[in-house]
Amino acid sequence: MLNLLWLLLPVAAAAGWFAARRSAAKDPDAFWDHAQNFHKGLNVLLNEQTDKSDEVLFANLEDLDRETAETHLALGNFYRRRGEVDRAIHLHERLMEKTELGEEVQAAARFELARDFESAGLLDRSEAMFRKLLSSGYREEDACKSLMQLHEQERDWGQASDIAKRALALSESKNDEERSDILRYRIAHYRCELAEEALQSGYTDEAHRLLLEADGLYPGGARAQMALALAASDLGDWESAAGHFQQVESAQPSLLPDIIEPWLKALGQLPSKGPLDDFIKTISMRKNAYSVVRATRQVITERHGPELATRFFKDQMLKRPSLKGLRDWVSDQVAVAPASEKEKVQTIQTLLDDVIEDKAQYQCASCGFKGNQLHWRCPSCGSWDSVQTIIGVEGE
Repeated sequence: MLNLLWLLLPVAAAAGWFAARRSAAKDPDAFWDHAQNFHKGLNVLLNEQTDKSDEVLFANLEDLDRETAETHLALGNFYRRRGEVDRAIHLHERLMEKTELGEEVQAAARFELARDFESAGLLDRSEAMFRKLLSSGYREEDACKSLMQLHEQERDWGQASDIAKRALALSESKNDEERSDILRYRIAHYRCELAEEALQSGYTDEAHRLLLEADGLYPGGARAQMALALAASDLGDWESAAGHFQQVESAQPSLLPDIIEPWLKALGQLPSKGPLDDFIKTISMRKNAYSVVRATRQVITERHGPELATRFFKDQMLKRPSLKGLRDWVSDQVAVAPASEKEKVQTIQTLLDDVIEDKAQYQCASCGFKGNQLHWRCPSCGSWDSVQTIIGVEGE
């Protein structure tokens, strides 16, 4: 804590000096009073004499102007980061009462107050405050971003979509193409989430409509294409399914281990086996993840026999060794090992099974969260599309 405060000292001093200098041009005495009060309040804060700190700060609110309001906003934020949310709420509410400071200062105080409520877990009050900010015409983009995050936490994808559309309209009015693309991508995820809910409730037509809408917002996006592929497979439309799976790999190659089995099945159901054989040949030329190797090996065994399948498997393991691949190789050896060695080989297989069982399959590239389920939105940090299959010796 002390180290953080000392790091903040130069910033606080510079901000105070600049604000006071501008005031000094009009009233030298006001400059002296402001500097004296500022340093007194900062000194009390650094010594963590919180009760006295409040007395100084709230006494200064009576003579507050637009310049010193920035200091009070910063101190309120500091309270919130330090976990003293009640004190931050009190300070920001007092600032909002100072209507004479103008709508811009009030909007800043309202935004920080909404964040205070969110930190305190008062999400309904936080949402109400952000929506008031939207209607005020100030800091609309900040309010939209915060509301989107809030609705994501609540998994209210309909509300999140509505706010994101408003944010998209704002960015398009400013010709901000980069921001607009990000928002379209986010809305596409929201539509996919709604499609999943519709499927779970048995509304397949509604789910299909939402997925097509998501694909229109973000053409070729991996998530919508993956859901459309699985839906086509359920309907027996194997050609469409294979085409959608191809789009998934083109958009996000790291998802291949998650789609390889249904993709191979779709290709296997086509009238001609040419596309399946071509796909297997393509896979044979790559360094593949373990799940891809395992699924392809099974198909080769069914179509061309175990000898060719084993040759493919060994070649792939040399290209990209993994514990899972080693476990499968040991499993093969159990069947051919001499009776005197069979127990030892089985022991090695059991040890490898235990090691692999403890390994996570997915990891968030943003925060490091690990798990055994693919999440489109990281449950830890909330990032979208950051949870990826772990590739390497201990993973795929």
